[in-house]
Amino acid sequence: MSGLAPIDKGKQLLADTVFQFLGAAIIDGTLEQGERIRDAELAEKLNVSRMPIREALQRLERIGLVEMMPSRYTRVTTVTDEIVRSSLAYAGYKCGIEIHATLRGMSDAQEARALELLDAMEAALGDDEASIEARVAFSRYIASLASENVYSQHLHDLDIALERNLRHVGPVVSDDALRENYAQLRQAIRDRDNDTAERLVRAQFGI
Repeated sequence: MSGLAPIDKGKQLLADTVFQFLGAAIIDGTLEQGERIRDAELAEKLNVSRMPIREALQRLERIGLVEMMPSRYTRVTTVTDEIVRSSLAYAGYKCGIEIHATLRGMSDAQEARALELLDAMEAALGDDEASIEARVAFSRYIASLASENVYSQHLHDLDIALERNLRHVGPVVSDDALRENYAQLRQAIRDRDNDTAERLVRAQFGI
């Protein structure tokens, strides 16, 4: 342990900032699918050194947003049908586990907020774009209630990948099925029935 050097906090924070910046650029399409990324050019544009750029790109590679071929290229990955299917499955299990883990420990105020966001999901039915935004808002809120742990940073990074991969994916089950699902989920939340809540959240993702 005595051989460990102090962490350069400034560099780490800068790498985090670059990671968030590039992740957002990939999500909103500023960096398009298949587009090549040159770290030297990017470092010049962002007015930072190449080290935080490389660290951020390696982190983005780990969650599948870029692919890197040493000495050849780094480019933004393309969202395929298979990536969408696997992302939907992962998102369903992740969101289900999070509501299972947090439901019984919710305060009354947290329960009220969860129900408010659930109502917004129901109100958005029929509008795919609004439904996506409402679903993301609900999922992010439930995730925010989970305790910080050793996996928190990894899960946060994966959320960025899921947002990119599922950004334009509307509901995968019918509005009528979702309306019934939301009614049952509302009751499960009030009853603090985490097993039922987990099952219902997974069903929203078709699993």
